Formats: sequence, structure tokens, C-alpha cells
Amino acid sequence: MKRLYLVRHGQTSWNLEGRTQGNKDSNLTPLGLEQAELLGQGLSKVQLDAIYCSPLKRAYSTAQIIANMQNLDCILDNRLMEMSFGEWEGLTHAEIEQNYPEDFKSWRKEPHIAKIPKGETIEIAQKRMVEFVNDRIIKSNNNTFLIVSHGTTIRLLLLHLLSMDLMHYYKLKQDNCAINLIEFRHHGPVLLKYNDTCHLDIIIER
Repeated sequence: MKRLYLVRHGQTSWNLEGRTQGNKDSNLTPLGLEQAELLGQGLSKVQLDAIYCSPLKRAYSTAQIIANMQNLDCILDNRLMEMSFGEWEGLTHAEIEQNYPEDFKSWRKEPHIAKIPKGETIEIAQKRMVEFVNDRIIKSNNNTFLIVSHGTTIRLLLLHLLSMDLMHYYKLKQDNCAINLIEFRHHGPVLLKYNDTCHLDIIIER
């Protein structure tokens, strides 16, 4: 039975500043690196067959820490990149709302039909994530996989696997280095873990 561990990268400097990252990038913070280490430890009892990740450095840096612990290589795939936010990348929510008021309002109220200037739609971003899973997970002879990707793309894949409409995008949340676990059974995918951050409790308790 196939199992897919789906995780978001560690905290970045732009996460701290509240900036929209998309296809632009920023480094993991010291906390982000620690989150990735704890994530790797949390997965230490899981024997992974393959690790796939987005080529954006925040995802690759997170995945590489886990890969070193598992003695595996990270396999990069552009389909796992964060959704492109076009002209919004590098801006805070306040700056986006000020400079693109109507577009921002649409993104917040009806994300399934919103159009971001020079960016992707969530339908297009979801389609490439689903294509990746069908291509590299479902068709594989291996059974246990890790994907390190991004907040938006993970939420979009979960919506698909749960047969939820894209209009429910904001009903899902993804924290940095949270674990989602999907098991592919005969009757379809089953979500066994969602946004699990128990392995990061040591940070929260400090």
C-alpha cells in the first residue's frame, strides 16, 4: 500500500516578514533549519523509498536535511514548485491589498476564479501537482514517499485528494514543516495525518 508524506518547507525570512514568496525565494531562518532537523528526526522511523522536492532553495534545503538522515538523494521536480504569484511576489499582504485592491479582494473571497497579475491560477497549480503524483507516485513500484513542497501547492493537492472544490482553499492550513500523510487504498486516498506539528513541540515549549 502506497504512503505519501507531504510536508512544507521550514520557516524562511520572508515568512517572518509576511512577504509572498511564490517562485521567488528566501533562505531558511535558524528556526527553519531547526524545524527541518526535527522533521527529519520525526520521520527517522519511516523507511522512505524516495524523496521528491521543489527546486526552490527553501524546499530543497529542508528536503536535503531529511535526505541526509535517510541516506537518500533529493529528486527535484519543477511541478512541485510553489504557485506563481506574479506581480505579488516579494510584497506583503498589506502592500498587495493597497496596490491591487480588486484582485486581492477576489483572491480572498473567490480564490477558485481569482486571477493574479502575471501569476498562475490555483487550477493550473493544482493540475501540475496532481500530474506529478499520478506520474511519480501512483505509477511507481515503490511504496513510501516524501514530498517537500509549499503551502499553497500542498493545500491544492489535499483538496484534490479529498475531492474538495477549489473554493474551499482557505479551509485548509499548512504550517512550516508540518506532516500530512496520505495512504492510497483500493477505494481511494485516505488522509491519516493533517498539518501535524507534534515533532516541533520542543520549539513551542521553549
